[in-house]
Amino acid sequence: MSEKNISDYYANSATKPSFAFSNTSKKKIHYAHSADSTKPILLLIHGAPGAWFGYKEFFNDSLLMSKYQIVAPDRAGYNKSGEKETSIEQQAILLKCLLKLHNYQKVSLVGRSYGAAIAAKLTADNPDLVENLLLVAPACDPKKEKFWWFSKPINSKFARFFLPNYVNCASDEKFSHRTELTKLLPDWQKIKCPVTILQGGKDWIIDTSNGHFVDSVLVNAPRKFIYLPENGHLLTNERYDLIRDILLKR
Repeated sequence: MSEKNISDYYANSATKPSFAFSNTSKKKIHYAHSADSTKPILLLIHGAPGAWFGYKEFFNDSLLMSKYQIVAPDRAGYNKSGEKETSIEQQAILLKCLLKLHNYQKVSLVGRSYGAAIAAKLTADNPDLVENLLLVAPACDPKKEKFWWFSKPINSKFARFFLPNYVNCASDEKFSHRTELTKLLPDWQKIKCPVTILQGGKDWIIDTSNGHFVDSVLVNAPRKFIYLPENGHLLTNERYDLIRDILLKR
């Protein structure tokens, strides 16, 4: 999404994000945020590929903005953030460093697709920080990591030379994800805050059993699993109404 597209999107909006960089860690993280630092934080973690503007509607929602201080980072390697990072643990650490800049307090956390595992790790490692967790179309089961016929060809040195950075970054995450998700397995039981899981029944990006997997490994968390048989992977677009309701009721 270009700077002009972003400017045009918020041109007539009463609410819009500000932008900054987190330089408290070894990797520079660019992020969008709302202005009111007195409100509880809503941290939005995107998938792969992705960027903060995958959540642009949240900054244009007066009710959400009145309830939360919204923070939406570009994950390491994407959009305006610095060097890539494929480690789920390290990405969670980077986001915790970012949160320290914004009225370090209880956080409501949303992670979608590849961002869901990072959200889970951040929650597991910081039980006193995360108040509740919403996992949207979570790509979290290491045994169900999905590959396509083109996954290996586009990861070749020749193809990578011609492809944009965000595609190569997503490809690097793809080929390390199964290992990273396996490392995460012992951490699910550490999560004890309320969790909501959303899974679309027509999701062709990830295996639709991922939602059930997450529900099964959250053995110590009060949780609600919502299966949406007619929806696909892009639930923050397809079911923004539902996600908004969940966040406003917290």
